[in-house]
Amino acid sequence: MQQRVIALEELPMEVPETDAFIEQIVDKFVHRLFPSFVEPGFVACPDEHFPAFAAAMTRAAMARGVVTEVIDLRPAPAERLDEVTERIYVSNRQPLDPTSPPRLLVLVGFDLLEGHDHEEPTYPFRSEFQFDKQHLWLFVGRDRRRLGRLFHNRKLPLYRAAQDLTPQEWR
Repeated sequence: MQQRVIALEELPMEVPETDAFIEQIVDKFVHRLFPSFVEPGFVACPDEHFPAFAAAMTRAAMARGVVTEVIDLRPAPAERLDEVTERIYVSNRQPLDPTSPPRLLVLVGFDLLEGHDHEEPTYPFRSEFQFDKQHLWLFVGRDRRRLGRLFHNRKLPLYRAAQDLTPQEWR
């Protein structure tokens, strides 16, 4: 599985002025009760803004003692989501380690799982994800309509499983 923990030295030190709304998204997710209480979120993010968005989110999470891990689903969304599901299946059956910092899992390319031909892996994922107490979740994709269908269609397993953080500028 392609996953990566972002190191502090890899992050741009400043978010450009033109991306000020990125900070608004981050503030909506990393709020005053983070990480104790945070609802999973999804955001449609254009590729050109993703590095700045990931850097801002990682910095904000780090400031709260949370490790950010970016998992790119795009090369093979179904297979990669199955790997994530297996990982949380195993971790959900282990005792919580109070010395381990919380982890924010950022699943990139999640919108590619939308549609009858692609949504099958979301069913077992939801079964594990809904009881997961060891991770914080952020779902990222390029297409907000596809993400919206995954999280707003009451016939699908991820119905209302994450809040929409997508700014108007990216819709």
